[in-house]
Amino acid sequence: MEPADAKDLIDQAIERAEESATAAEWIKHDRERRFRDRVSLLVGGFAVALAIVHMNAAGAQRESVLQHIAASDSFAYMQAKIVRETVLKTAAAQPGGTPADRRDWAREAARLRTPDRAGHAIGQLEQAGAEQRAAGERAAHRGEGFELGETALQLAIVLLSIAMVARSKWITLGASAVAGCGILLAVAVVAGLW
Repeated sequence: MEPADAKDLIDQAIERAEESATAAEWIKHDRERRFRDRVSLLVGGFAVALAIVHMNAAGAQRESVLQHIAASDSFAYMQAKIVRETVLKTAAAQPGGTPADRRDWAREAARLRTPDRAGHAIGQLEQAGAEQRAAGERAAHRGEGFELGETALQLAIVLLSIAMVARSKWITLGASAVAGCGILLAVAVVAGLW
């Protein structure tokens, strides 16, 4: 048999196979392709949402750390002023210094507690540290909300991968519901409802 004859026979066999394929098979194949395309689009959309939620989670975590550092600095500064105040009060109460020095030391100790515009009085520093600590706690709490949203979106993407292999609309619907919960949770955190 000549190669050209073999090619003709192969082409004829392919044509017969294509003709024998029923319209139902073509419809089924087209449905599967559309299902995979839709699931692929969902995966892409959920991945974008995951990236946005992850950025917010990282920002909240960073804010929490920075606020806690600022609170620690404020409390350390306050404690240093308290030590200085104690030293000055003790020196003012001792008979070893001149009356003018003792008055200056007592005045300086009192000044450390007097509020100033810079916010460096002992009470002001304590209040600032408490506010910074509270802000850090709020940021940490927001970060936890974003992390839950992230986890839901990650789970949804994995479920969509399973749905694509299993060709299951139910798994796709479940994955969409889980992703919707994750997105709603992230929106609630942004809106301050969390």
